[in-house]
Amino acid sequence: MNDLVDWRSIPGWFAFRAAYEDAVARAPDAKAQFVEVGSWKGRSTAFMANEIARSGKDIMFYAVDTWEGSEEPEHKDDPDIARLFEVFTANLNPVRRYVRPIQKPSVEAALMFPAESLDFVWLDAGHSYDDVKADIAAWLPRMKPGSVLGGDDVYWGDGGVLRAVQEAFPDQYEIKLGEGGWAYWEAKV
Repeated sequence: MNDLVDWRSIPGWFAFRAAYEDAVARAPDAKAQFVEVGSWKGRSTAFMANEIARSGKDIMFYAVDTWEGSEEPEHKDDPDIARLFEVFTANLNPVRRYVRPIQKPSVEAALMFPAESLDFVWLDAGHSYDDVKADIAAWLPRMKPGSVLGGDDVYWGDGGVLRAVQEAFPDQYEIKLGEGGWAYWEAKV
């Protein structure tokens, strides 16, 4: 395929390939909708776009981010911080037809989608308890029955990500080991 991108060459973090591969494999052949919340420079976004292209399935894939970074040192000190969206779009150029960027905060973007309309949502934006709790609350009503809502950095910082997940899904989440020893979480809804 000529319209793939070398996702490994894009700076950033991505340790949940299996979750993205599984999402594409589980997607119905008819129209499906996926959302990635927190796309940074597009490393994981490019991987998902490649998977969608290879699958031949009709999957609408939305990348939600403000492209303003955060207060985390890795973000604040990045030389591209003032032009993140430009960098993201350049990195995704070969697969741009598979990705629909939404430049908004997560909770605001969630309001764009009707209830029970999404097949897969991945949360990897804010890592505080309050951010993850708000993201889960905003996206959960938009999930189809039997879909997967998941996210990265389950053991981030002070444990706020894990606490928010445990409160939202007391019995229906699973922690999985990703690449490089990073753990991620998934909940069937």
